[in-house]
Amino acid sequence: MPRRCSNCHRETPPTQLRSCPHCRKEFTTSLRASPSTIPFAKHDRSPRISLGHIRPRASSSAAAHRITPRENDTPVSCQYKKVCAEYLSSLRWDKSFFDRQHNRCYCENCYSSSREDTTVQGGSKYVLPRGWCRFGLHVDQVRADIDRIWSKWIVTYHGTRPMAAQSIIQHRQFLLPGDTCIDGTKVAILPDHIPGKNHIYTSPTIAYSSYEAYCPPQRFHSQQTGKTYDARLVLQCRQQPGSYKVQGETINAGSKRLCPFIPNDQIEIFTEVRAAVVPYGVLIHLTEV
Repeated sequence: MPRRCSNCHRETPPTQLRSCPHCRKEFTTSLRASPSTIPFAKHDRSPRISLGHIRPRASSSAAAHRITPRENDTPVSCQYKKVCAEYLSSLRWDKSFFDRQHNRCYCENCYSSSREDTTVQGGSKYVLPRGWCRFGLHVDQVRADIDRIWSKWIVTYHGTRPMAAQSIIQHRQFLLPGDTCIDGTKVAILPDHIPGKNHIYTSPTIAYSSYEAYCPPQRFHSQQTGKTYDARLVLQCRQQPGSYKVQGETINAGSKRLCPFIPNDQIEIFTEVRAAVVPYGVLIHLTEV
């Protein structure tokens, strides 16, 4: 309770004083503040905040700079995608290879003719894969974040046969001529290609990477449709700028224009840096025979 001065009987402030502020009479003992005036007094029942329960607010900078691929906007009922998936399943690859967030179908029903044919990624133009269906692959998240492959790296295509593609995906690195696939066969320079060039070849257009010399068609009979198809397979990749060189076509096309959007003299990319090419999708194309 508040104290009163014994001389003037007036109430004194709840602070420690040597004399009464009204009559100036000196006190024999200092006044003490009542418990109600002491912050966090024992009888105070107000809730306490434990520092152990306070977590620093997560920084949004990492999330702001993380750019993920465009998510799948393919209709669930797409028959072309279902048959492409049937072909991919027939290869008996491990399911752990795949990441559905990268799935996307570019058939005429899922990707209309009015939509763009080319786009730019990593400062470089590439041609969208019309008529193909993409099945996403897992990409190491630490690698993707550190190298910022979704925002800084370009998009390229690499045509190959299924066994070589499986080796690339399983071992997380591309194969150079002389390397051995998981089936024991050695990667060789293609007969129509320049001899003595031990490089990884990619292209900004699937029209070039899907050329038969790179990915010969595989005959496939669908149980769903009862029809037979020629199936081709191309890896869609992110490729690190500054790690490659660009050159003209090397398949003796002559005056034939291979792609309406990329000139023949800029259609092939080559590199010796395995780690500079990261596949993030398997593209499938089916042609009824």
